[in-house]
Order: sequence, then structure tokens, then C-alpha cells
Amino acid sequence: MDRLIETISTFPTAIWTVLLGVALLYWLASLLGLVDDALHFHHHGHAELHADGHEMGDIAAKLMAMGLGGVPFSLVVTLIALYGWLASALVHQFLLWLPLLLHYLLGAVLLLVSFALALPATAITLRPLRGLFVTHNAINKAVLVGSVCKVSTQSVDEKFGRAEVASGGAPFNIRISAASPNALARGSRALITDYDAASDTFTVTEFDDGVY
Repeated sequence: MDRLIETISTFPTAIWTVLLGVALLYWLASLLGLVDDALHFHHHGHAELHADGHEMGDIAAKLMAMGLGGVPFSLVVTLIALYGWLASALVHQFLLWLPLLLHYLLGAVLLLVSFALALPATAITLRPLRGLFVTHNAINKAVLVGSVCKVSTQSVDEKFGRAEVASGGAPFNIRISAASPNALARGSRALITDYDAASDTFTVTEFDDGVY
């Protein structure tokens, strides 16, 4: 156990340990509805961003070329961190006995090698998962105004909120906002009253089954 702790807490595996820890904290916060995945790379080689950027589009194209597109960026980062951590930890334990300078020199090489190994491993893992992240582009989002949605975040205010709208297949996941204060929370039903195409955000209000 001591050897494992030393391996994952020293260079270079410590870098992967931190990245993996951050990724796991992100997913925990996501499950609790505290964050939403703001960046998603699609099959057509472009990035859908809440704040558009040419540089992010270039990154999306490069990831697509490596077989890492078509899924949420957070999932890509998590898998790269996981495979990089595994590759580094397996080899790193044989470098612990080396003198400090040589340890860092070979550790730098190991960091690069583990990253290079993590990329194809991630691409292979993502291949069967892309069908789960199909983007529905055909729908005109404005037609959702007047629909009832189900809040998926812990709270909703003027700047933050996510919800799901039922459809014939998988539900649509949308960005929402509402005037504060309100009683909207995870699981609450809300009525969509407006859509802002510029920010791709739907305005919602509390839904009263007895009124609508």
C-alpha cells in the first residue's frame, strides 16, 4: 500500500492523479446537478459552445481527427486521465529506486508516453459510446415554447439551470433560466415561456398543474 501511495503521489503519476481527481469531482458535481456540460464535440467537426470561439472549433476538429469527437468533452478528458494514470502508475513503480535527477528525466518521458498511449485507448473506448450522444438538430427549438419541462439541476436562476423536455425518443436537454426567487429544484416541473436564440436559453416559470 505504501508503494502504491508513493507511486500515485510523486512525479509523473501525481499529475495524472490530480487530473483524474478533478474529473471525478466534476462528475460528482454533475450528478448532484451543480454543473452542466457546456462543451460538446459533434460529428461534423465543430464545437457547440455557449460562447462561440474559433480556437475551440480548431480543437474540436483535431479531436475528431484522433477519433475523440462526438461525445462530451468532459468524458474525453476523464478517459484520457484514467488511461494516462493507469499507464503511468504501472511503469512508475519501477522508477522509484532511481536517483532523483534520473527519476525526473525518465518521469518526463513516461508522462509523454502515457499520454500517447491514453489517446488511442480513449478513442477505442469511445467508439461504441457515440450512439448515446446523438445530437437532435432537426427540431426548431422555438416550438418548445409552451411545453412543460423537468428541471435537472439543484436550482434555477437567471444565469444557470438545465431541464429535460420529453420527446418521442430520448428527452431534449436544454438550458433554462428563471426569475429569482423561485421554488424550482431538481425534479420540479416548469413551463417554458420564451426562447432566446442568441444565448440558446429557454425562460421558464413554475408549473401549476391546477392552472395549466
